Amino acid sequence: MSILHSAPSFILLVTSIACQIGAQPVRGSASPTYWPTRGWRSTTAEQQGMDSAKLADALSYIRQRQLNVHSLLVIRNGYIVLDAYFYPYDRAHTHDVASVTKSITAALIGIAIDGGQIQSVQQPVLSLLPERRVANREARKERLTVEHLVTMSSGLDCQYEPGEPTLSQMRQSDDWEQFMLDLPMVAEPGERFLYCSGGMHLLSGLISRTTGKSALEFARERLFAPLGVGQATWPADRLGISHGWGDLHLHPHDMAKIGYLWLNRGMWAGQRVVSAQWVDASTRPQASTGQDNTTAMAGG
Repeated sequence: MSILHSAPSFILLVTSIACQIGAQPVRGSASPTYWPTRGWRSTTAEQQGMDSAKLADALSYIRQRQLNVHSLLVIRNGYIVLDAYFYPYDRAHTHDVASVTKSITAALIGIAIDGGQIQSVQQPVLSLLPERRVANREARKERLTVEHLVTMSSGLDCQYEPGEPTLSQMRQSDDWEQFMLDLPMVAEPGERFLYCSGGMHLLSGLISRTTGKSALEFARERLFAPLGVGQATWPADRLGISHGWGDLHLHPHDMAKIGYLWLNRGMWAGQRVVSAQWVDASTRPQASTGQDNTTAMAGG
């Protein structure tokens, strides 16, 4: 659940949670002087130990090079020090956060585990879908767990390049969840990392199955409401399953709230929203990508 997972043409810079970009677990911050449930407070950069000239230079750099940046938000010590938008985007509208959606889907899995709707990340996926008749059923698929989907190490024949063909094929099918479940296995679950957007849609389906709500409804109730996230849209497939891999729309200020929740290890205004154990686990390396010695966080 790497909250700062990069999304095309979208930059969310929250300097106070920069530690989330690295591989080390998130550590609890000092007690906030306030909680931004009803909105973030603003100060000058200098009041938070930053150089406003450097921030101005960043804006100039973006404009001069005509970079495809939609917004730039900098929060330091819980206070906004820079909040900029680039035409045609503005502060009034939500933004498609693209694959950051995967991190939200993974967070909701953690919340469902906290609430007992899902037993643990070790629970086999097929045990949660007993009525499904699954093609290419074999021992490896029986061993496929929630954790394997979250860490993108399912072993399913999910093709990423070029252009995520498996995702396109899934979207052309009548039942997206069934399509993914029917894929053949090409590896032992947990054996290797393979970026798989369809696997994240399976997780969204598990959220619907175990909570009785779509991922959007569940998020509004258990994640967005405590944080004061008001504007959120998330399309669903024809069976009502929210797109687990992408297309969630949030305001940058609300994206920052998700990061702030993680910085505070799942606590918000005295309320436990996500378990500290889940936050810690989700910000540790979970799978080797095999590229440039990089590792993947859970859900992104």
